[in-house]
Amino acid sequence: MRKEIVLKTYRKRNQYQWFSTFPDPSYGFDVDIDVDEVVRMAKEKGQSFFPYFLYLVVKGVNGVPELRMREVQGKIYLYDLIHPTWTVMTESGVYENTGMKMEWDFPKFYQKVKALTDRAKKREPGDELDAFPICDKPEVIYSTCVPFLSIKGMTHPTPSNNHDSLSVPRIFWDQYRLEGDGRYHLTLNITVSHTLVDGFPLAACFKAIEKDCRGPKKIF
Repeated sequence: MRKEIVLKTYRKRNQYQWFSTFPDPSYGFDVDIDVDEVVRMAKEKGQSFFPYFLYLVVKGVNGVPELRMREVQGKIYLYDLIHPTWTVMTESGVYENTGMKMEWDFPKFYQKVKALTDRAKKREPGDELDAFPICDKPEVIYSTCVPFLSIKGMTHPTPSNNHDSLSVPRIFWDQYRLEGDGRYHLTLNITVSHTLVDGFPLAACFKAIEKDCRGPKKIF
């Protein structure tokens, strides 16, 4: 479900109108996230860390209204629910986009992410980058990770003059690593369109993810 935002009465219309004049109004933050408790929980259960962290990212995005807003053909909508999409490196060495509807029950979420990822790994490369129709919907996030490299910052490729696409948050994280404090950390980048998301709600999303990473037992 979605609700159209009336620009004449939208409280941040000055921000939207100004940044709409930019061919590419996207920007992002690179934030160090302490994921120690999440990593150790996944390890104890013999499970993959990726679905755990993806769940917390999607949860954080859904908790901030501005990150649920999308531009669609010149109109602004607030969506009730945002869904995950993510990249998968196939066995042939070519990545493909995968996605699904959000599942709040974590065991079901974990199994669906793992099953879709395993299936995508075996796909042969073709003409289409998106094998799942949901990847082309506006009410998603584009997420990816590089689990074999530790980085300090990330710049996403973004389409100039395509504000519909730019309104979809692009999210990246790198390989988790042990830091000097003896805890696991990673770098999380969230890139958004400044037409819809200013620094305050973007920071709120990071803070929500950070908080959940510090208390995963309450969630999982």
